[in-house]
Amino acid sequence: MASTFGQILKHWREARRYSQLALSVEADMSSRHLSFLETGRSKPSRASVLRLARTLDMPRASVNEALKAAGLSAEYSALALSATELAPAMDAIDLILKNHAPMPAIVIDEAWMIVGGNPPAMAMIDVLPFAGSLCIVDALLNDDPDAPIFLNWETIAVWTLLRLQNEATKAGADSAVAALYQRFSTHPRLKDANQASFSDYGPVLTMRCRLGDMELSLFTMIAEFSTVQDITMNETRVELFFPADEATKAFFEATA
Repeated sequence: MASTFGQILKHWREARRYSQLALSVEADMSSRHLSFLETGRSKPSRASVLRLARTLDMPRASVNEALKAAGLSAEYSALALSATELAPAMDAIDLILKNHAPMPAIVIDEAWMIVGGNPPAMAMIDVLPFAGSLCIVDALLNDDPDAPIFLNWETIAVWTLLRLQNEATKAGADSAVAALYQRFSTHPRLKDANQASFSDYGPVLTMRCRLGDMELSLFTMIAEFSTVQDITMNETRVELFFPADEATKAFFEATA
């Protein structure tokens, strides 16, 4: 990543496909001043950095980097999930996990690593092809096409690829999710996958998987905090799994 404020600003301006003129209009700033900021002829104020960062929808970590490059203090904390300050938010996550049982619910970070989950989710992870990893993508990468656990692998894989692409674009080329997208997008099974449309699959896209003798059908919902300012908590999400048919619902109720 670029090291000076001007380089960081130019990087994100180009990543968001703004010309200097277009960005100056959106940020209510003269194009000349913006040019001077990029070349280093002018030093930005804190207010200018934050205004440009919001206009460019920069990730919180990149906002901190831009502020540091401008000689200013960070705007956002990056605490461990175990930090006392994050206890109320973690309590909220725990409440969601407990109340969602007997259906699975997992907690994932920016890089799609599972950092928590309720007992039904942990039991499901044990039988899915994670192969010792806790990254959701690895469960797809490790699936055996000759004896698949994911019965609609191509559909789920392409949907996952599009989600990763969107998140990587927002987070930037140096982010963990961008590296994950690059790793997943080069998987040989995706080379000939149909990426045209999901309209044939109905109003809700489901994941169909085999657990023992059972064929389960699930769809998911992502829950995330909209007001937290901490970087770590902002990147933490809860993925809730719901039954798409009565057989799946009965299976999880019976194994509670």
